[in-house]
Amino acid sequence: MADIPLDAQRVVDELRAARRETAEAAPRNWTPSELFDSAITSAVRSPVHENAHLGWMHQNWDVQELLAPPRQKGIKGIIKRTIHRAVMAVFAPYFDRMQDYMGVNVRAVETVSRRTDDNFTAQLRVMEAVRSDVIDFAHQLDERGNG
Repeated sequence: MADIPLDAQRVVDELRAARRETAEAAPRNWTPSELFDSAITSAVRSPVHENAHLGWMHQNWDVQELLAPPRQKGIKGIIKRTIHRAVMAVFAPYFDRMQDYMGVNVRAVETVSRRTDDNFTAQLRVMEAVRSDVIDFAHQLDERGNG
């Protein structure tokens, strides 16, 4: 490398010329890309916690009414209640556990859906803040370039 003659002034002139060319070719009045499209940041989206399936889960997780003894009268009612007592004597602990499981499951899905909604809202706020910062930064660069 020591054998290569270096003309510093020529290098500086080339860099300045390249800078002038790019400065003249640079676009002014920059606008953000589609990444920050207002259709994305102002999208109307129904919250996850208001989903119809989650509403159905809330309404139907309690099966105690289904496990209640039959209310039918007469011989058929007596037979059904007797069978119900026998079945419940064996399966009541399992049904109770299943009831607890369904309640916990509904609460867990509710918690996740609310957190999803909170995260979506926070992401929209961050996107809007980043968009605003990028636009401000672009305006500052434009002012420096024009000044």
